[in-house]
Amino acid sequence: MNDETGFIAAALRDLLASTAVILAAWGALGGATNALTTKMRLRDAIRHVLLGGIIAAGMGSLSMAVVALWLDLPPEAVAAGGAAGSAAYLVGVFGPAFIEVALARLRGTGGKGDA
Repeated sequence: MNDETGFIAAALRDLLASTAVILAAWGALGGATNALTTKMRLRDAIRHVLLGGIIAAGMGSLSMAVVALWLDLPPEAVAAGGAAGSAAYLVGVFGPAFIEVALARLRGTGGKGDA
């Protein structure tokens, strides 16, 4: 029984230390910032937090390349290890809004919402 508990503890420790989970956490914090600053309903706020985490985890290290291109940073900034959390945070803040605008344009509503 002790070996099983040790295995589960080791698996959880490895999961929490994984880059994707760390990026997802930063992205979720970015989505929460977006939700708090735009004063949206709870349902929409939860959606932004989840989307921020999913987008940041899905983009992985590509998020730093996108942010470096967007902010016109030098190419050396992409390799900066400590900036991955910052890039994931920015992707979490702006990613859900970018997707909503893109989907609204595809639907033909021009970004003005469904109503």
